[in-house]
Amino acid sequence: MTTPNKKVPPVTSLSTGKSLYIDGAWRSATATYVRVDPTFPTYETGTYAKADHEDVRDAFDAASAALGDWGTWTAQARSDVLRIAADILESRVHAATIRLTADMGKAHRDSMGEVRRSVAILRYFAGEILQPNGDVYPSVDPSVTLFTIEEPLGVVCAITPWNFPFAIPTWKIAPALAFGNSVVWKPADAASGSAVFLTEVFADAGLPPGALNLVTGKGREMSKALTSDPRLAALSFTGSGEVGASLRASVADRSVKVQLEMGGKNPAVILADADLDDAADQVVRGAMYCTGQRCTATSRVYVERSVAKDFKAKVASRLAQLVVGNPYEETTDVGPVVSEEQRVSIEGYLEQARREKTEIISEIEIKAEAGYFVAPTILGSVARESALVKDEIFGPVLVIDEFDYFAEALQLANSSEFGLSSAIFTKDLAKALEFIRRSESGLVHVNRETANVEPHVPFGGMKGSSNLAREQGRAARGFFTKTKTAYIRSIS
Repeated sequence: MTTPNKKVPPVTSLSTGKSLYIDGAWRSATATYVRVDPTFPTYETGTYAKADHEDVRDAFDAASAALGDWGTWTAQARSDVLRIAADILESRVHAATIRLTADMGKAHRDSMGEVRRSVAILRYFAGEILQPNGDVYPSVDPSVTLFTIEEPLGVVCAITPWNFPFAIPTWKIAPALAFGNSVVWKPADAASGSAVFLTEVFADAGLPPGALNLVTGKGREMSKALTSDPRLAALSFTGSGEVGASLRASVADRSVKVQLEMGGKNPAVILADADLDDAADQVVRGAMYCTGQRCTATSRVYVERSVAKDFKAKVASRLAQLVVGNPYEETTDVGPVVSEEQRVSIEGYLEQARREKTEIISEIEIKAEAGYFVAPTILGSVARESALVKDEIFGPVLVIDEFDYFAEALQLANSSEFGLSSAIFTKDLAKALEFIRRSESGLVHVNRETANVEPHVPFGGMKGSSNLAREQGRAARGFFTKTKTAYIRSIS
């Protein structure tokens, strides 16, 4: 049993009400909203401006005007701004870590890792922008020099979730800015404090007015204003499938580039020859770290029947070792979920598990008087058509099933409507390669958790997880630029 620490949180209030950053200036709004600490819900962590349609229009005005300035800066000058932003964020890593934890309850270790990842992303794109721009091609006409150049798209709208309030915005905003675009950014309201913090970093790095504009508030109240502006050139969204589909439909009749990442129900396959101790460790981390609030989290496990009993015992033992409690403590593994709404949603699935009389392989009992804590739980003997297997629960809940043949494991792994990440644990190289080829997911891991990704390689899913427009790494250059082909004919 773990009792979350009742220690007072480091962030007790940031009640400024000024969280709109438009045309290089902070401003307030008529309406505001209050955020509280998920660990200590009686403590307010900030009062934020609720943007309206006029604020969004002003943000697009500023972003459009900035293109004539920021878009003409040299690649080296834009690189310098991102590099300085990386240095500033690195110097503020401890404050950023606390800010992130205060927003969504992520454990200190994971929060700090995310902030450092944002630093790495900024440095990556500071270097990527200095790589070759375009290509030179041979022409059928010897008098013609034929080449392509990459140009900014224009105004980009970034809509980001609460679960990675530093990393996901950074991997959208940094490349958008690097390649000369301006940005209107709408973060999830739960992540408002982190959004203000990150915007301050960009501003302090020397970003010119209008290049980055922050509008905070409820997405459903701003959706039309964000997608209907005729100056919108590209939309990059991470969130639910329902919202992603709505956003895609809202710009379907216009020439707007769209990038959608929309969740996962990620499987791990455990073959009999796997190192079961290592697999158990990787699976529990993938499922339970960040309180399971990762679109890449491991949520389904298929283990070969001959080793299923042994593997279940190992994951139960590993789960029991997790420290659940105050996320500000450096020894904590699992903190609260982001909100009461999220806690109620996850508890609803656990109640369904009890109604369906599923096997409780292991759970950590939580005794807390406050805070949005959920018991990390591993389930077995779940019907394969159950919502526990199909739905993205987005919490510390793992379902384990058994299989007899490798072909069956592949079928089960691919049975979801989602296709973001998958993993296989085996010492058999041939089967590992076959799994890579046949897995219907955009990310495939061998002998590692589904939830650990690196920032310099393409990121994205298949099926219901994505519209196939990849993020991060060099793939970002392709999304955030447009290609122009030039023919130069020499005449004597």
